[in-house]
Amino acid sequence: MPSIRSTRRRGFVLLSFGVSLVVIVAMLGLAVDLGHLYVAKSELQGYADAASVAAAYTLDGTSAGLARATAAAQGGLGSPPNSWNFGSQAVATPQVAFASSSAGPFLNSPPTAVGVVFVQVSVAGSMPLYFLPILPSVSSTAPVSATAIAGQLIRSNLGDGLSPFSPDAHNAADPNFGFTVGTQYTLKWPPLGQATGCAGDAGLTAAGGSSNRGFMDVGQGTGNSALDTVIVSNNFFLPLPLTVGSPVTMYSGNGNIPGSVQTRFNQDTDTTAPNFSAYQGNGRRILIVPVNDAQATPRVAGFAAFFLDPSPCGSGNASSCCAEYIGAGVEFGNHQGGGLGGGLYQVALVQ
Repeated sequence: MPSIRSTRRRGFVLLSFGVSLVVIVAMLGLAVDLGHLYVAKSELQGYADAASVAAAYTLDGTSAGLARATAAAQGGLGSPPNSWNFGSQAVATPQVAFASSSAGPFLNSPPTAVGVVFVQVSVAGSMPLYFLPILPSVSSTAPVSATAIAGQLIRSNLGDGLSPFSPDAHNAADPNFGFTVGTQYTLKWPPLGQATGCAGDAGLTAAGGSSNRGFMDVGQGTGNSALDTVIVSNNFFLPLPLTVGSPVTMYSGNGNIPGSVQTRFNQDTDTTAPNFSAYQGNGRRILIVPVNDAQATPRVAGFAAFFLDPSPCGSGNASSCCAEYIGAGVEFGNHQGGGLGGGLYQVALVQ
């Protein structure tokens, strides 16, 4: 009898061990495969996030901007490009869709690019499973996907990154401030009686009287080196960013700024484009500025983007400094924004 009991115990222990081993292996397999899926999902999500942000920067209200956005999302990010699953797989072609609202609807080919400021990037792949398929009805692969939405979000203030010029609005209530896209307006007025403003300001007298030169005092001081720093590097020295409604303190002296504006111009990777429609550069020729309401004591009416055409300040310090109005500005971007009219946008993930 004792030997029978011992044999039964040994049989029970062996059976229990076998069952436990299967459970343990299944749990280990579950942990390994689910961990692998989690990492892969994170990699795909990281790609979708980066791709949607890159695409959102290129939206400019044109069909060409939509094409650039698609190319930016699908063009290869990371090292090696488009890789996931620990660099062992290429990301399948991302699906790119657009909308004027973060809530959608998102369309691959919207009927118009005007006002389109959001982009959705979706990516998908298939992950091999190594342990879970030993269980009944478990496939040897599992689908993995990720989606991200980024867009140009309107903002009403800007500090660092602001260029120290403030063109006079022709109509402060108009979304485009009374400006015409493609026309040059005055960034810096010449001394009174020495020259006139730029083409778009024909017949206009600078707001604030004869001492107004059109560029701002942002706390930089009056020396030429300080003016150079703020124009070339966009350093903002006021304690708070400018916002819509903020007073604009105009620089009252003539200031030797043509050389600084030209330095900024020369930092661009495209110094040959005659106008913005032909431009392919890195954004240094684009200035984001506060447009003032053209009152005797001017205030910020809104923000807008201007483009430095060749020889922006003419032949010397007595000339006007001119720039082409291009519409909405995008912080850190090298295109105008996709929103209607002027305005200031920043690119951010929204989902």
